[in-house]
Amino acid sequence: MVLTDKENEMAYVDNYSLLFDEANDLHKKVAVAILSAARDVKNESKTAVHHKSRLAWARWLRQAPGRAVTEAHRAMSQVLDNAAVASSGNLATDIDVQFVVNGLVDTLSRGGYR
Repeated sequence: MVLTDKENEMAYVDNYSLLFDEANDLHKKVAVAILSAARDVKNESKTAVHHKSRLAWARWLRQAPGRAVTEAHRAMSQVLDNAAVASSGNLATDIDVQFVVNGLVDTLSRGGYR
């Protein structure tokens, strides 16, 4: 499918909103998914790969849950690298968003995107 110039302009505007507008639904879903991932990290085996950095990140987030909004903003471009999430935008399912965020935990916990 080839987009017209007008459709392409809208796609960029929509993508900009998804990427930078912290009030949109996708940002909210990513923030909650980050907190959920942090909870799971706190409960994971101590033998998990990179557990120390993951646990420090999880504790840091859980001490001040508002930090998840900042983490969501930092991770948003990588979240949008997932075609299913990017094409669904604000309508992306919680399951898809959680799957993508779970895949980013190692990077986030080791200082990625900061």
